[in-house]
Formats: sequence, structure tokens, C-alpha cells
Amino acid sequence: MFSPGDIFGLYRIEREIGRGGMAIVYLAYHQWLDRPVALKVLQPHLQQDEEVVARFLVEARAAARLEHPNIVAVYDAGVVDGVHYLAMEYIEGETLADVLARVSGPMPNDFVISVISQVASALDYAHRRGVVHRDIKPGNILVQENGKSLLTDFGIAQAVGLHSAEEQVAVLGTPEYMSPEQASGRQVDGRSDVYSLGIVTYHMLTGRPPFRGEHYREILAAHVHQPLPDPRALNPKLPEAVTETLRRAAAKDPEQRYPTAGAFAQTLRHVLRPSRAEPLITATKKTPVWLYVLIGALLGLAALSLVGWFLIKSNAAGGPPAPPTSASPQEHTAIPLTATAVKPIPPAPAATETPTTTPSPTATAMQTPAPTPTFTPTPTPSYPPRIAYVSDRTGAPQIYLIRSDGTNDLQLTFEGRNEHPFWSTDGSFIYFISDRGHGPALWSMRADGSDQQEVLNAPGSTGYALSPNGEHVAYLQPGQGSVKLFLDGLLWAELPGQRLAFQWSPDSQHVVLEIGDSKTIALMDVASSDMTPVTDPAYASWNPGWSPDSQYIVFASTKDGNAGIYTASIIPGAMLRLTPLDSWSQAPSWSPDGSLVAHVTGEGGGQWGLYVVDAVGANRQRLFSPVFSEAPAAWSSDSQKLAFVIVDEDEELALIRRDGSGFLRLTNNNARDWDPAWEPR
Repeated sequence: MFSPGDIFGLYRIEREIGRGGMAIVYLAYHQWLDRPVALKVLQPHLQQDEEVVARFLVEARAAARLEHPNIVAVYDAGVVDGVHYLAMEYIEGETLADVLARVSGPMPNDFVISVISQVASALDYAHRRGVVHRDIKPGNILVQENGKSLLTDFGIAQAVGLHSAEEQVAVLGTPEYMSPEQASGRQVDGRSDVYSLGIVTYHMLTGRPPFRGEHYREILAAHVHQPLPDPRALNPKLPEAVTETLRRAAAKDPEQRYPTAGAFAQTLRHVLRPSRAEPLITATKKTPVWLYVLIGALLGLAALSLVGWFLIKSNAAGGPPAPPTSASPQEHTAIPLTATAVKPIPPAPAATETPTTTPSPTATAMQTPAPTPTFTPTPTPSYPPRIAYVSDRTGAPQIYLIRSDGTNDLQLTFEGRNEHPFWSTDGSFIYFISDRGHGPALWSMRADGSDQQEVLNAPGSTGYALSPNGEHVAYLQPGQGSVKLFLDGLLWAELPGQRLAFQWSPDSQHVVLEIGDSKTIALMDVASSDMTPVTDPAYASWNPGWSPDSQYIVFASTKDGNAGIYTASIIPGAMLRLTPLDSWSQAPSWSPDGSLVAHVTGEGGGQWGLYVVDAVGANRQRLFSPVFSEAPAAWSSDSQKLAFVIVDEDEELALIRRDGSGFLRLTNNNARDWDPAWEPR
């Protein structure tokens, strides 16, 4: 239709880069803005069809409203000299179809996980905005050298007025990835895209699509009637769980599929990485913000317990919280930070049974600590990982340390109230909250209890938490009728109620909030300061936490009546319930490898049990009973064991393996023991 050098409206044609039954795509330059675009124009035989053109423009407008990092952006749409066009972001790279053709065999698992996770994120975003793609196939997935994948060509089948499968195949030519409802000419929704994404995944993992035939009608009939072939017959190296994962994604009945593309991608990650632990943070020793890096990750994960343990303890009888009320963030207001001096703590060698003390320099409050020398790590200690915890056996809460085999139970703190212990990422230091000075402050000590010193004290504040990347510090200031959340010394949000809990995402991009006495959950974006509701005030939600990849939150909610464990994407959308409707469940915690969610469930008669469930709600297993109803279990770094609070006249600590074996009672002292924190190794 066009040749290089032709002028089309504001665009100069460079060359043709793609052609299909519906459109021709050119690389062009916007002459005023001097930027490249992918210019798609309808085929000449479609340009005069008024219905086709009207639908094309409607879908172009819908696609233009989609702003997502994994969706090719639409810049412009219109008509020039009777030729209807769509100008899109030009992406350097190749299509997934090109990659599959070049490799001609199974793709590496990590590559599959990366591509499918990014495409699923794009689909979930579009589905929440009422846009169904309808043509998920390798040719519509663009792959860049930097690992980024993007989805293009939204809503083509509807845009060109194609209703039957035969019409769609005639124009689009992709029966290999069509859902049964598409193949039957029935109405489709987002679950049709989930099916097609499952078929694309099958192709990537095996080197070929599951259904092939000499005529497109054979392929369409196979999508409608034939079960999905076992992918392990083509790629025996795949884990067994992959078969069931793909068969659920590609179920003939949309009701039997994963409810969202993200839920499918999440399961796929788990089954393709069955033994891989995904660390929450990678610590570095060569940056001036080493203090933040050392304590950011674990303290960020600790923020929920930093605020509310005793408030939770006062409600230990369980039951639903009060009806939620709404809250709105306030604009940032500069607040002078009057804090006691921050005492940077230099990195120490890897943990030993009795580490030595290193003098520490001083610095003014909230200043970036000076760089410190690097060190050479020593081998991992031969003794079992240790667990820091809190006990009130001496009257006031104090920090204790015990090996995970139950030996060497040592008291580390003796002055004031000391709670909420969490480790530095290298295991050299334990951080905790202490009121031994002037109100709650963040303190540190070595793993043997030596060198205890105050790190940060903002008067009237609590819940100190540094972001895992070391770039931000957040803390709370309770007041009359509201709680203020500060970020880097500025008022970030003021929320109603007397109670607020928050937790940093592992990637430091968001904070999840449990707001006020009403128990609603929201997300705060660090970059924009926008607050996004996750749960509705019509029901109560509490106990929020993060998946290790920062893409999902997990929480307890009464959304469906009886409280259960739910997950939700950080992009607002559908919530997935993990636990049965006929039981009351709460206190979830996601395993570091992302595969399991631990939680407690009411078993009648005031008794509660510890359970685990797959991150998509399958294979639920009871581990132990009775346990304390409000305390989430703490996972070991390797995701193999859980430390939790049992109920036996008082509250004691115990360990158990993720499969329910190896129960070990750690404490037995006629006192309350809580807040277990594993040594990170």
C-alpha cells in the first residue's frame, strides 16, 4: 500500500515490518515529534466497510486507554485520505513466534516464566478495564533483548466485526490458540485469554502447540472436544505439576480455569521452580546506605507486628473485627524530624556463636552513614539456625535467642520493654523496638546480645521500618482519632482510627496498609504517593502480607461471609480465596519460595489449627493444633520449617516441617513466648 519515503498525514513511511489478513504494519516516523511508530493500516478491502471501521476505532480508543509497562502503547488513530490507521509504540525486538521458530524446541523454564508473567500482568490490567484481547498468540507477544515482553493487538476480532470462528481464522489465521468458546462462536470474556495464554505456554514448554491438523476445522474441533495432551510426553524434564497447571488453564469450561491470568502465572512460577527459594532482598556491602540495606528487608517485613502485637493480644478471643470505615490520604506536609542521633553500625563478619564487638562511628539523625570497609564472609556456622523471640518470663517482654534444635536458650536484653526482633540480612545483628530511653525507638545488638545501641528515635513515633532497598524510612505517630504515617520525615498519610499497620513490599515500591479499627486494606505507591483501595469497607479485612515477588498481597477477609485467606494482585482486580468457605481462617504468611501460604483456621470449641495451602488454593493441609489464633507462623529462610505459637495453658514456641512432620516444642517456661524470627541462612 505504501512505499519507503511516502508521506501519510504526519507520518513518513520507512518500511513495511509486518502484514496479516487484517492490516499492514509499517515503521514510520512522526514528522513533528521525530519519533518512530508502528503504523498499522487496515487492509484495502476492509477500509470501505463502515461496521468494520466503526468497531476498529472503538477498539483503538479502548486500547489507547491502556497504560501498562507490558502493553504496547497506542499513540494515535484516525483516517487520512480514506485510509484508517493506528499509530503505536515501536518496539525493537522480535515476536515470540520468531523466537519459537528459531529455537524449534522447548524454551528454558526461566524464559517461559518471565514472558508469561509479564503477559499475564498485562492481561489482568486490561481485563479489569473491560478489554478482552481475543487473539493471544506468539505473534502478538513482543520480546526485547533486555528481557521485557509486551502484548500488542488488543481486541482485533471484535474490532473487525468477526463473530464466528471461521471468520476469525480467515482473517487472523491463528486457530492453534483459540479458546473453545471462540472456536464455537460463543461470547468470550477474560477467561478466553487465560485459555489462549495456557496454550501459548504449552507451546513454549514443549516446542509445539497441543493441537495441530491439516485443516483449521480439525484444530478448532480439538480445542472444543479433545483433552489437552500431556506436555511431559514432549518434554519429560518438566515437573509433574506442570500437566495439571496447564490443563486447568486450558479447561474446556471457563468456570474451571484460573480466574485470572495472574493466578495462572503465579502457579506456573511455583511448579517450574519447585525447589528455588526467591530471596526478598539482595544485600550489598559496598554502598553508603549499608545501614538501610542491613536492616531494611527484615524490618520492613516486621512492620505489622511492630505496631499492633498487644492490640492484637487484647483481641485474642478471635472473631471478626468492627465494620470498616473509609480513609483517604492527606497531602505531604513537611514535618521537622527531631530524632536522637542515629548510630550507624558497621557490617560485621558472618554470624558466629560469639561475634566480637567493633566500635561504631556516630552521625547526625537521618543522615546517610559514611561508607565502611567491606569484609570477607566466613563459612555458614555448623550449628542449626537460631531463632530470636520475645518472652515475658521475667515480667517485662525481653528478647531471647534459641537454636532451632531447642538448645542454647539465652536472654539477650534486660532493661525496659524489648520486642519485635528481626535480623540483619547477614545475620550479624538483631534489631528490635525498646522503650528503655524516651519512648519506643529502634535499637540494635549483636547476635550474642552485646553492643546494644539506639539506632533511631523520632519522639512520639513507633513502627519504624526501612525500605528493603535502603532508600526510604517510614514510621507511625498515633494521635487522637487518627494515625499519621511518615515517609522520609514528611507526612505521607493521616488515616482515621487508633490502629494502623503497614508492611513494605520486598521490591520497596509499595506499602500495604491495614487501616484503623475498621480493618480495610489499601496500597500506597512510593513513587506517586497514590493510595489504592484493595478491599471494600462493606466487609472486614486484616493481616496483610506480601508474596516474595511483590506482585501479590495475602490477607484475611470476611468478603464471602466466613473469614478466609485471599490473595490479590497489586493492580486492583479480582480477589482469589485460598481457604474453604465453611471455615474461619486468618493470620496468613507466604513462604519465601512463594509456594505455600501458612494460616490458622478455627476448628470449633475455641481451638485453632495451623494449616498450609498452595498459593492458588489447592492441596490444603493441617499441620498442628492447638495454636494461638492471631499469630502468623514464621517461615525459615529455606521455606522448609515454620516457627509458631502453640496454646498449652500459656503460649509457647514450637517448630514443624512444611509437610507436618518433625514437630518440636522449643520453649516450656510457664510464660508467654511470641514473635519468632529466624536467623537468615
